Amino acid sequence: MNELVDVTELRVPAQVLRKGYEFMRSAGKMGLEGMVLWAGQQDGRVFGVTELIVPQQQGLRTPDGVCAIVDGDELARLNMYLYRNSLELVAQMHTHPGAAYHSETDDQNAIATTIGCFSIVVPDFAVRDFPLSECAVYRLSGTGQWLEVDESRAPNRIVVV
Repeated sequence: MNELVDVTELRVPAQVLRKGYEFMRSAGKMGLEGMVLWAGQQDGRVFGVTELIVPQQQGLRTPDGVCAIVDGDELARLNMYLYRNSLELVAQMHTHPGAAYHSETDDQNAIATTIGCFSIVVPDFAVRDFPLSECAVYRLSGTGQWLEVDESRAPNRIVVV
């Protein structure tokens, strides 16, 4: 049986990445975080992303910071969409206003919650073009912790196709 934790390579179409950046950049121009999701299917150790999902979300700015909120009704709609289309959620990608890191809020409010899922944090509200190497990439461990993926390791690669 395929488990997300077994995935060593994510294959992401360039168009999925580009459209995700465009959405996050549009939110960033308003000073807000934006979030997108990657879904597709696993084949052994390779996960093929086939869809970019932009959940309905509300950007929130408070004295403590910014975040993107996806409500319970939207989460239920997303789950039904994934089920009906035989898709699996493999990653969430969102922006931060400055440095790319996984915040405590990110840890506690993740949408991609299956062990082995990825969480990618994009710096500077995605307002400029940037390579994935400038993003912070995390993976959900079996203990429920988001652990940063060491980009120098061969496994856990994100390959743009």
